[in-house]
Amino acid sequence: MEKSKPLVSIVIPVHNGEKFLREAIESCLNQDHPTLEIVVVDDKSTDSTLEILREYESKDERIRVLSVEKQNGLGNVINIGIRASKGKYIARMDADDIMYPSRISKQVEYLENNPRCVAVGGQIDIIDGEGKITGKREYAIEDRDIKKNMFLFQPFAHPAVMLRRDAVESVGLYPEDMWKVEDVKFFFLLSQEGEFHNLSDTVLKYRMTFNTESQGKMVDHFRKTHEMRKWVVENLDIRPTFRERVIWFLQRGIVFFISFLPPKLFMRVYEFGRWVIK
Repeated sequence: MEKSKPLVSIVIPVHNGEKFLREAIESCLNQDHPTLEIVVVDDKSTDSTLEILREYESKDERIRVLSVEKQNGLGNVINIGIRASKGKYIARMDADDIMYPSRISKQVEYLENNPRCVAVGGQIDIIDGEGKITGKREYAIEDRDIKKNMFLFQPFAHPAVMLRRDAVESVGLYPEDMWKVEDVKFFFLLSQEGEFHNLSDTVLKYRMTFNTESQGKMVDHFRKTHEMRKWVVENLDIRPTFRERVIWFLQRGIVFFISFLPPKLFMRVYEFGRWVIK
């Protein structure tokens, strides 16, 4: 395959990501899949992020760096990367996470063999700020099991998902000018284009650090997610089942009460709740 036409484009949005950026980039470069490009969109960083990216870009022709003015939402940044990319498949990645070496090849193999699938994710390990594995998050594997909980949980770990480009384009790329829940809306729209799947393999180390501030952001994110779910019911031809409605109602109260717990305990209770419902 020509270098100018990679099969996979890894799209990484970043803002002030100097602390973990090298680990993230190295994990992309060390993939065992031969035909990929890495498109990194720097969202007006004020630290050394852009310098680090330029360094890598000068050393490896697979890396392209786009420096843009500050955008009004993550969806805007991701879309800049998608529009500039060339791959048949779009692999999402964040600037503080770490891919396992066979992530890309395994997801490509699945999409190539399953043309009805528009998005494939996988299982993730959770790591702390030092890179130590502190837990694991499991996602449903088959399309039916994934979609039956879409009004309760995200169907994928977002930075671990690979997308079929033509399906992404058919829904108009990611929603723009939206704060925090662009991925919630995006996956509901994409769910109408084809099948979802998660590999049983662990494909990514997902970095999570907890403190009172980040916990507050998670609770705020849940509130915004709740509003987006209501928008989906009102505007798309997608309805939650009775089971989802009941759990969704209970979920709101539970998140409120556990928000008063210490950050690490909050996350343990949250992950336990995910496991029970799944």
